[in-house]
Amino acid sequence: MEPEADSSAATPVRSVARAIDILMALGNGPRRLGDVSSETALSKTTAYRILSTLRQKGMVLQDETSGEYRLGPACFHVMSSVVSGRAGFPFDADLNLEQLREQTQETVTVHVRAGYSRICIQELPSPQAIRYTAGLGVSAGIHVGSAGKVLIAFMPPSEREALLRALEPRAMTPDTITDMDVLREQLDEVARRGTAFSSGERVSGAVGVSAPVFDGAGFVVAALSVLGPASRLGDARLKEFEKLVRETAEQITGRTRPN
Repeated sequence: MEPEADSSAATPVRSVARAIDILMALGNGPRRLGDVSSETALSKTTAYRILSTLRQKGMVLQDETSGEYRLGPACFHVMSSVVSGRAGFPFDADLNLEQLREQTQETVTVHVRAGYSRICIQELPSPQAIRYTAGLGVSAGIHVGSAGKVLIAFMPPSEREALLRALEPRAMTPDTITDMDVLREQLDEVARRGTAFSSGERVSGAVGVSAPVFDGAGFVVAALSVLGPASRLGDARLKEFEKLVRETAEQITGRTRPN
């Protein structure tokens, strides 16, 4: 039997909303109680009560010396599920992804950054007999392919440069970009263009085009890609796919912004 519609279902539960506000604040770094109270517009008493509950559930830890609160292991369990692909794409975008695959008839993937790597967390394989797939949960160097370029290119400049200075790029094919000057030039072009292309950088004979998905704060959280064999996807076809990928990524991004 279907549950009856509840007119209050769309009304936020205040305690849950407040807890999420606190977790979002801590997502920007450790905070003292006063900082949490100020950033969430909650009284110290209310903020402390919610923080205490979050501590009991492992969502928050408190430094005994500084008194600062930070995200706890339960949060990282959730994040690990997203990064590993077990939780799927963390946005309501199934229809968008399916439509993109239908339009292109090629493999559609979603990648997220994990340190110096990028991991496939969603994949809709091409229905065609000859196809290219990334592999759900499979990782590759963050510098490899169009998805990796997107994830780096749209990072905050200081964070991007820190990553590039620490990066030790390894070749997966003869076409993998390992020259940091060349990589920087391509990343600048990706940032200007809004999309990235790759050809044979991870698997020889495979090509791809990717676009960024941003969260409500404007930070890149994922790379949406269409992948296929170079023998089938010439320049004209990739240009057509570039438009479709960009539009789909923008639609998903629009859904991440608060109402």
